[in-house]
Amino acid sequence: MLIFITNVLSGGLNLKQSQKKVAIMQTAEKLFYQHGFHAIGVKKILEQADVATMTMYYHFNSKEALIKDILLQREQRYFQFLAKSINQDDDVKNYLESLVQAHLNWIETHGANGCLFLRAQQEYAGINEEITTLVSDHKGKLLAKIDHDLQSFNTSADCALQLTVILEGATALAQTIELNSVTETAFALLRSILK
Repeated sequence: MLIFITNVLSGGLNLKQSQKKVAIMQTAEKLFYQHGFHAIGVKKILEQADVATMTMYYHFNSKEALIKDILLQREQRYFQFLAKSINQDDDVKNYLESLVQAHLNWIETHGANGCLFLRAQQEYAGINEEITTLVSDHKGKLLAKIDHDLQSFNTSADCALQLTVILEGATALAQTIELNSVTETAFALLRSILK
């Protein structure tokens, strides 16, 4: 009986710790995205997340470890978002249009302030190789995913890179130009690839 109670209590504690970890990650991601990585200290994250310092360091041994986990989680959410939205069953035109639209929808709901990965690259280049490697890996995974998807459509070898440039350009420009204009231009560029 004592073992059962201990397991239930420790399970409850783990659930609470998981909720605290989620609170830390969500708060930190929001603050990093709004203000940058170096502009936000651990103290600010903990105040906003209403979490004790010990709890932070129980889950993450450093601010950089937190950043890496945030980037990995964001990457997972992005690729899941794409997977739900991309039409791979029809022809190449439908695939490409659905991919561009999915990316633009991501920008509208999760990324109007630019790419968190590129922000990490800018702030940690020459400072933290693990973080900058995560950024390079992420960009490489996107290109590889598109290239893999396009193989079944028998497209030109450079189509995946061209499409990735459209997506990355849309992400960058959505910070300074109205998203409707970015969307129109992205689809115009896409049509020129399809010719």
